[in-house]
Amino acid sequence: MPSIILNNSLNLRVLSLKDNKIWSCKGSLKGGLRVEYFDKSGWTCIQLSTNLLYGFPNLKTLKASGSLLGQGFVNTANAGSFLSETLRIRDLNLSSNKITTIPKGFFMHQFEHLSSLNMSHNNLTIFPKFHSTVKTLNLIDLTFNSITHFVDTDIDQIEKLGEVDLLLKGNPFQCSCKTLQFLKWLSKSKRILDILDVKCVTDTASRTFMFEIISDLKQFEISCRTKFWLPFAVSLTSIIIFAMILIVIFFRYKYAFEYFLLRLKMNMKNYKDLRQEYTYDAFISYSHADVEWVKRFHDKLSSMGFELCLDAKDFIAGNSIAENVINAIDSSRKVIFIITHNFLKSNWGSYEIEMTRMHAFQKGRKDMVIIVVKDEIEVNEMPHVMKEMWFKIICIQ
Repeated sequence: MPSIILNNSLNLRVLSLKDNKIWSCKGSLKGGLRVEYFDKSGWTCIQLSTNLLYGFPNLKTLKASGSLLGQGFVNTANAGSFLSETLRIRDLNLSSNKITTIPKGFFMHQFEHLSSLNMSHNNLTIFPKFHSTVKTLNLIDLTFNSITHFVDTDIDQIEKLGEVDLLLKGNPFQCSCKTLQFLKWLSKSKRILDILDVKCVTDTASRTFMFEIISDLKQFEISCRTKFWLPFAVSLTSIIIFAMILIVIFFRYKYAFEYFLLRLKMNMKNYKDLRQEYTYDAFISYSHADVEWVKRFHDKLSSMGFELCLDAKDFIAGNSIAENVINAIDSSRKVIFIITHNFLKSNWGSYEIEMTRMHAFQKGRKDMVIIVVKDEIEVNEMPHVMKEMWFKIICIQ
């Protein structure tokens, strides 16, 4: 559309060009200085000029329904200034324009007289943003758009507009726990004129009237809390049970875990697997409370030509006790446990038995254990792991 000049139009107040076959809104209309009512409904505004209405500075009513402005806004740079020269506008109808997104700044002008806005039958998903000076709006028609709910900023915007009423039916509102704040606002607000006709989709994908939800909102809120806490409680319980199972497994097999961790650590330190080449004939495991007896036992065997490993003389300074124990077991053909009442009370004694059992299992050396029972001790007094090994070991009393 080229620029059109309205001649002899000083007395022209109403201009209706509705449903004319105008295929473009590029260009401008000039000479409408006193025009207060302009109807351009039915135009094809795929192409749009931002100065189309510059010639109507006193425009109060604009009808632009069904003009494909949504596509025109997308195709036009700086489309937000389309109404920047019509600040006296009171009644604005932009319905049925396939508007998905309102151009940035479109309503951010000082429309101090705007009282009615019709944005129905579009594809809007959010509430429009208005300039802070807009206080005279009485009605906003947002029926049959694609709005699912209003977020907190939308609600704040509505409250700041003053005594504005809303029409909202035909939108796919969601009545779910995620939109609870929106539903709370609806239950208190008196702004929604068609609230009895507004429907929403619930979590079960069923459609219901909004007023049925907000009339019993307390129960709905309780159900939301239940929906939140039930999965949370189930998840927390599952985590606790899983953690308890891990703890039980760890304490049940803690020596196995420690053994393999020590093995890994020793491999990283490049400890060599001695296989059948042993440094010692035997490693003697005992309680330090029995050291005098063990020393005599050690000297007796040494005099017979046996090479024995004792912690006092053979453990490597600087290494942890656990590493020294594993290394001693590795380096010895046999492991001799001196079983006394003192030994049974010793934590390290139980540890060395477990490490030996792990080593024997991993290396296939089930005959490596020799038990010397020094005190009068019954089998049922032995550690659990030793009772499991009792019929597979050499026992000397």
